[in-house]
Amino acid sequence: MRTEASIEQWRTLYEAATNIKGLKPWEKFWDMDLIGIRDGAEENTVFFSILGRGGECYGITVYEGYEGLNSFLMLAMQQSMNLSPQYAMSQQKNLTCYWGNREELSTKQRNIIKELGYKYRGKNQWLYFLSFEPGYYPYNMDADEVQRMGRYLQDLEFALQHYDQMGTEVDFAEGNMFLFTFGKDRKTWNFGQAPLPFTAFQFGNLVLTDEELLEDLAKAPGCDAVLEAGVSVLGASVSDKKYDRPANPALSLLGDARSGMVLKFEMLEPEDDPIVMLAEILIGFILNAGAPKEVKVSNVIVEAGLEQICDVCGIRLRRVKRLRGLESFMEEMQRFGM
Repeated sequence: MRTEASIEQWRTLYEAATNIKGLKPWEKFWDMDLIGIRDGAEENTVFFSILGRGGECYGITVYEGYEGLNSFLMLAMQQSMNLSPQYAMSQQKNLTCYWGNREELSTKQRNIIKELGYKYRGKNQWLYFLSFEPGYYPYNMDADEVQRMGRYLQDLEFALQHYDQMGTEVDFAEGNMFLFTFGKDRKTWNFGQAPLPFTAFQFGNLVLTDEELLEDLAKAPGCDAVLEAGVSVLGASVSDKKYDRPANPALSLLGDARSGMVLKFEMLEPEDDPIVMLAEILIGFILNAGAPKEVKVSNVIVEAGLEQICDVCGIRLRRVKRLRGLESFMEEMQRFGM
């Protein structure tokens, strides 16, 4: 159940972010130059991306642990992986603060600022915070997120104060980060250049273990169909009492590549995996209509999810730049506000 932050918790966070602004880290870092702060296990390292070197939008995005880093890499590599910006953004997991314009803030965010007594004027001066979770729209932080973000920014301020003491520049372009590591008692620390734990988005192959299902798939007769298989996002805010923030549902779609007709689609709950659902839809097609001659996909994430099924059934799995039938279907859905 969601718990809202107290005004004192918000005050601590706003003070921490205001202190960071005074250091102007965007004058030293690009958004791809990651800062890591480690206070415990390596996999729990907190990664920071500094926004604003180009002068358009100032901010700090915080990625928690290896899961967060993978989220950052999906966004950074979305073009090379042929992911739509909408889908990559919908899968983000981070905590972010922005210095933006007044009209960007919600009424609740403006009320927090008013209650804290801050007065902002001008472009890129209004400080506000957002939480990003896969399957949901960006939303105001809850109490736990406000507290975590406050600690992270306090640690970042401390790390930034030591950055210039290194004497050498970090070679960010070669997959390194500026790493600040606290000792167990947090009274000692080390800092310097260190390699990122990984520099490419990590995606997993979907593996079926049901032997009976695998036998049924292997025995499925072939058919002449050529299919398109993909995932997308609705791009519409869905509010429901069972969610503590507005959802941005993902869709798993299977279509006929020749006619452009969508054969089946499923709209998912925020916690559901669209690749797993897509695999289930394809399996259903195979068991009912036979194994298609070819399945077209547009990115490596979907390809990895369907690879085993296609191998078992002898289906050609081909990656293409565009899935025109599925694209047209999504355009129609968005046009009619579905």
